[in-house]
Amino acid sequence: MFRKLISILTAVAVTMGISVHAAADTTPEDAFDYRAAIMTTLRGHLVAASMTMRGLVDDNGQIANHARGIEYGVSELHNIFQEGSDIGDSEALPVIWEDTEEFAAAITKIQEAAAAFVAAADSGDAEAIGGAFRNLGGSCRGCHDEFRVAQD
Repeated sequence: MFRKLISILTAVAVTMGISVHAAADTTPEDAFDYRAAIMTTLRGHLVAASMTMRGLVDDNGQIANHARGIEYGVSELHNIFQEGSDIGDSEALPVIWEDTEEFAAAITKIQEAAAAFVAAADSGDAEAIGGAFRNLGGSCRGCHDEFRVAQD
């Protein structure tokens, strides 16, 4: 019995070691692709929420789901800017890695705005939802203005 337990624990330890090692070997290309996927998802939720709030589509109770999707996506922002992943079509500016404290503060501001949007959406108060969404948009725009290549 004891030998079986030791075998199982050894297998688990080896598997965990391989998993941790695999995570540490993320290539710049994979990090870039993952970041692009997260940002695309965020954009989708933001556009859908905006269309709903502007009355372009019926709100069938989805605004709260979009708010949560945004909150989940922004929870990844601290993890998706791996150094060296500013490759290919990256719009990330070098200042992200040069001034990590300022970038971290911008991400925190976005995460707080996203949490406030979720709370407002859950409340059902249209005025609160609108204000929280505008605040979230301002937080996103502020980060893009400072840390992303300017858009034409």
